[in-house]
Amino acid sequence: MIKVNLLSPEKKEVARGGATGPEAPSFEEEREAGISKLAMIMAVVVTLGTIFWMYYSQDKVLTEMLQTRSEKQGQKAELDKVLKKISALEKVKKDLDRKVEIINDLKARQLDTVKMMDEMLNALPDWVWLTNLVFSNRSITLRGKTLGNNLISDFISNLKGTRCFYDVDFPGSNRTRSGSLDTFDFSITCKYKDKDQPEKPAPGKAKAKTPEKTTN
Repeated sequence: MIKVNLLSPEKKEVARGGATGPEAPSFEEEREAGISKLAMIMAVVVTLGTIFWMYYSQDKVLTEMLQTRSEKQGQKAELDKVLKKISALEKVKKDLDRKVEIINDLKARQLDTVKMMDEMLNALPDWVWLTNLVFSNRSITLRGKTLGNNLISDFISNLKGTRCFYDVDFPGSNRTRSGSLDTFDFSITCKYKDKDQPEKPAPGKAKAKTPEKTTN
C-alpha cells in the first residue's frame, strides 16, 4: 500500500516539533542597525545646522549691506546739503562781488561827474543856461539856451580851454522868440577826460563848428 505525504515542508517541521517562528536577529545585526540610525540622525542634524548657518550668514551679510547702504545714503544726503550750502555761498559771493564792482564803478563815475560838472560850470558864460546834460562813458550830450550865437561860441572856446573836453561838436542852434526876447536853443556833444590824461580825439572826427558871432 502506497502513502503520499501532502503536507508542506514547514508543516512537516511543525509536525515534527521544529521551530515555530522566524529566527531572532543577532547582536551584530542590532548594533549595525543602531549605528545606521545614529549616522542618519547625525547627517540630518549636520545638514540642518549647515542650512541654518548659511541662512544666518547670508542674513548677517544682507543686514550689513543694508546698513552700509543706509549709511551711504545718509552720507550722500549730508554731502548734498554741504554742496547746496557751498553753491549758495558762491552765489552770495558773486552777488557781493558784483555789488562791490558796481559801487566802485559808481564812486569812480561820481568823482568823474563832480570834476566834469565843476569844469563845465567854470566854462559856462553868463546868459547861457543848460537845460539837459547826459554824461555816460565819458561822453557828454548837452542842450541849453542862450541870448545869442556869440555866447555859444564863447562857451565852446571855454570848453576847449579847460583841456578836459575834446571832440567838441556843435551841430547848430535854433532861434525862437518868446514875447519880445529872442533865444537860441543849442546842443553840443563832446568827451571828457582828466587833465592829466592825454587827449585822444576820435579818428576822422570833424572839428567843432564855431558859430559866427552876431550882434544882438
